[in-house]
Amino acid sequence: MRIQADNLDVIVLGGGPAGATAAMVLAGEGLKVRVLEKARFPRFHVGESLLPYNMGLFEELGIEEEVKSSGHVVKRAAQFWSGAGEVGGRLEFAKGTFTEHQQAYQVERSVFDEKLLRLAGARGAEVWEGCGYVSHAVTEQGVVVTCRDEAGETREVGAKFVVDATGMQAVTARKAGLRKEREGHRKVAVYGHFEGVEMPGGEETGDIVLLIRDQAWVWMIPLDEKRTSVGLVMGRAEFDAGRSDVEGLWERVVRETPELKRRMAGSSRLGALHIEADYSFSVEHLVEPRLMRAGDAAGFLDPVFSSGVMLAMESGRDAARVVSEAVREGRSMTRAMRAYERGVNEHLALFWQFVEAFYTRPFIELFLQPKAVLNLGSAINAVLAGRAKLPWAARWRLRVFFGLVKLQRYVPVVPRLRWVEGQPPERMVEEDREGRGLAAQGAGV
Repeated sequence: MRIQADNLDVIVLGGGPAGATAAMVLAGEGLKVRVLEKARFPRFHVGESLLPYNMGLFEELGIEEEVKSSGHVVKRAAQFWSGAGEVGGRLEFAKGTFTEHQQAYQVERSVFDEKLLRLAGARGAEVWEGCGYVSHAVTEQGVVVTCRDEAGETREVGAKFVVDATGMQAVTARKAGLRKEREGHRKVAVYGHFEGVEMPGGEETGDIVLLIRDQAWVWMIPLDEKRTSVGLVMGRAEFDAGRSDVEGLWERVVRETPELKRRMAGSSRLGALHIEADYSFSVEHLVEPRLMRAGDAAGFLDPVFSSGVMLAMESGRDAARVVSEAVREGRSMTRAMRAYERGVNEHLALFWQFVEAFYTRPFIELFLQPKAVLNLGSAINAVLAGRAKLPWAARWRLRVFFGLVKLQRYVPVVPRLRWVEGQPPERMVEEDREGRGLAAQGAGV
């Protein structure tokens, strides 16, 4: 074992968006920071669609030109459609009354993540790639982290604070038994990159497309003119039933989802299919003496509203500011650390309200059939753009919207859709409406 006595201020575990952002901020404030990253960048990663409020973070960090120069696809809207292709629409960020940032990027994560990590290094952070976390110990004077390099040699590195930004591995939370699966939300994502997928063009070029099935959905994210990230998210039970033949499962879902089948007709896959399972979890505590958790290491929701990178960078920035203050004050625990925990949990809860509702039929029926009533759509727009602090005018509109979702369970606020288990929702034929006594038109949202 080698012991590193480098008099570090902060060790950042993980070099993804949360870790790179934290390191960038810490180094910018003059602290001595080292990033310990198990992988070597560039490395493949999913989660390619950013939110408009990422743009504000880029500006605040002073890296907007560097990100822009990478040539990422501009994202101005998100399209949500039934997998049958009949019902749905386009959520354009520029049309949201409460949405201050009106566009984002679709990014190839191998390129984007490496850019952030190299910018952290350029700001003064030391980056150790190929050195993964093994354990850590907190003392009165600081924290000692043990990591293992690619040769199998272990090293001990000491600092005053640790920021855990290890993504869904959430190494310190897992080790302490604080990582908890979200009840009733065991999901599996099967995904890959494809060429030749039919995606929106003209003014809609760059839109992310989501195709909705019952208890499942598909993302389609354009990475450039030729390549598209396509992923299927389903319940664990449906995946387990077909896991012995994942290729066959994928082909079946494409075949049974008319709009997906149409868009994928002329496509070819680049490389293998990837699988992520049981990724939705919460973390009981985000702060401890000399330790803070940021990004996915503080909890992961669901990829449906593309919140991952924005929440990661936002929490990485905020954690760094709080740690910087604690280091300068010579303290191991502060009120600001507790405030950070509350803030992160509140923003996660705002998105979680949408994620939980998304997997219910009443929500989808209202979401796929929007109407211009009370400007409710602008409140939804602001949340899905990534705005954390909503004005009262947006908050009361969200309450009304979710009240309508509850009402839709009993009274057709908007026309019911025809649901078949595991299939895309469709418009009801006239006989269905008459047979069930459902209104053909509703107030809508």
